[in-house]
Amino acid sequence: MPLPAGGPKVAWPPQRLTVVLDKVREWDAWWTGDLDRLQAVYAGTVAPQGPAGAFYRSDTGRAVVNAGRAIKRWFVGEAPSATDRNTKVPVPIAAEMCQASSDLLFSDPFTVTVTDKGMQARLEEILDDDFHTTIAEAAELAAAHGGVYLVTSWDEQVTDRAFPTIRHSDEADPEFRFGRLQAVTFWTIVQQGHGDTVWRHLERHELRGGRGVILHGLYEGTSDTLGVQVSLSTVEATAPLAVHQDLNLEGTIDTGSPGLAAVYVPNQTPNRMWRRDPVGRNLGRSDLDGTERLMDELVETMSDLARARRAARARVLHSKALAKNLGPGQGSVIDTAQETYVGVEAGVRDVKLSDLVQTVQPTFDPSGYLTTARALLEQIVELAGYSAQTFGLDTGGSGTSKQGGQRTATEVESRERRSLMTRGRKLREWKPALHRFVTKLLLVDAYVFGGSGSVTDLAIEFSDGVQDTPLTLAQTTQALYQGQSASIETRVAWLHPDWQDEQVQKEAAKIREEFALTALTDPALTSFDATQGADGGGTAAGAAATDQ
Repeated sequence: MPLPAGGPKVAWPPQRLTVVLDKVREWDAWWTGDLDRLQAVYAGTVAPQGPAGAFYRSDTGRAVVNAGRAIKRWFVGEAPSATDRNTKVPVPIAAEMCQASSDLLFSDPFTVTVTDKGMQARLEEILDDDFHTTIAEAAELAAAHGGVYLVTSWDEQVTDRAFPTIRHSDEADPEFRFGRLQAVTFWTIVQQGHGDTVWRHLERHELRGGRGVILHGLYEGTSDTLGVQVSLSTVEATAPLAVHQDLNLEGTIDTGSPGLAAVYVPNQTPNRMWRRDPVGRNLGRSDLDGTERLMDELVETMSDLARARRAARARVLHSKALAKNLGPGQGSVIDTAQETYVGVEAGVRDVKLSDLVQTVQPTFDPSGYLTTARALLEQIVELAGYSAQTFGLDTGGSGTSKQGGQRTATEVESRERRSLMTRGRKLREWKPALHRFVTKLLLVDAYVFGGSGSVTDLAIEFSDGVQDTPLTLAQTTQALYQGQSASIETRVAWLHPDWQDEQVQKEAAKIREEFALTALTDPALTSFDATQGADGGGTAAGAAATDQ
C-alpha cells in the first residue's frame, strides 16, 4: 500500500499506537533517569477500577465525580512546590540493566562467515567496528523499549558500502502477519516551522513482488496531525530523496533484492502486557516491564535517605548578641569566619561565650535505608531476568573461590546462571534477525556497489557468555595432552573457538614443527646397543627376544 494520504484532520501518530507509545514513553523516561520526564509521565496517573471506585477532582473549581477510576500514587510523579527544589534522587538502575543486556550480548563481536572467499572479504569490510558498535547500541535500545529496528542503508556520497542504521520503537508504525513483519512506516520530524507547524519525513518499507521497496514522503502538519503531503525538495533534509518528479513516486527506491530492508528485533518474548493488543502482541518485552513500581519505591527510599542525611547535618546555634547589626532595615548577620570575639556583658555577671554558641549534631543511621534499597534492587534485577551478581550485589563479597583463587568459568556460570539464561533467550531472538539483516545488507551492497548477489550459506556464531582465564585454558589443554584424549587440532580448536579450520590447521602444523622431538632411546641401552639398533643391528626388544 502507498504512503498515507494525509490531511489536516489525520491524527499522527496513528491512534492504534497510543497504548504502545505511551508505555514506551514511560520506559524511556526510566531509562534516561530524567526526573522532569518521569514527573510528566506519572503526574495525575489514573487507572481503571471497578464500579465501586470513584474519586473527586476539583480542578474545575467544584467537586466532580469520575466513577470507575482511581488515582495511582507515584512518588516520581509528585511535583515539588514552586519555591522548593526537586530533592528526589534518581537511581540509574534502569540504565544499568539495559546496558548490562547489551554487554551480555555483544561485549564480544559475533562472527559471520560465508564459504565464498570474495564475499567473505567484502563481508569483513562491511562488518567493521562501526557495525558492531551499532549493533551493541541497538541491543541497549531494545532492552529499554522492548525492541528495535535495524535498517539497511546506503549513501554513495558517504561510504562505498551498505551500512546499518537504527530506528526506534517510538517512531515506527509496524504491520505484522502471523507475527512476521510485512511492512513498517518510520517517521521523523525534520523541521519545525512557525507556531505548531512541523514537517515530517515518512519512510515506508514494504514488499512488492517479494522485493523490498522503500517509499519516502514529506508532510506538512502539526505536532498531532499528519497534514498534507508536499514535495521532498521542500526541505533540505529530504531533497536528495526526490528521485522522481511524480509526487506519488518521487521517493520510491527499489532495494533490488528480496526481503524488507528493515528488520524488527524483539528484546524478548512473549509480551505479557500487550498480548491482547493488535499491535503490541507482536512486539518485544522491555527489561523494565513490571519493574516500574519497584523502581518508584527505590527512588523514594533513596530520596528519604538523602533527606535524613540532610536533616542530620551539624547545626550551630548562636545568640543574637553575637550578630552584627547592619543598620535600620538591614537585619543582622554573624561572620562564621570570625576568630576573635569580645565578651558580652549581660546584667549582673558576664556570660560565657560557650553559653552563647551551641552545636547540634543529630544522629544518622543509614543502615535501614540501605537494607531496603538493596532488597528492592535485588527484586528489580531478578524480575528483569538477571542475577544479582551481575550488578555487584554478590553476597559472597569477592571474586574469589572458596579455595582462595580466582573463580573458574564454571563457578562464575553457576552464580550468573540467571543472567546467562536471559542472554540465551535474547540470542534466540537476535540470531535469526541478524541472519536476515546481514543477508539483506550483502544483497543491497551487491546491488548498489556491484558484486555477487547470492547469499546461501551465511553462518553466525556468538562467543560464550563466560570465558575461562588464559591460565585455566592452559591447564585444561595440558590435561588433555597428558591424558592423550585430544589431538593437536582438537586442542587448538578448543582453545580458539573463533578460528576457522584453515587457521586451526596452520597452528597445528606450527606446533608440530616447533615441538617436534626425535624418538627417545631406552635408558637401559648402552651407547653400543643404541648404535647397533640405529644401524639395523636390532633393538633392545629384539635382543631380549633372542635371549629368551
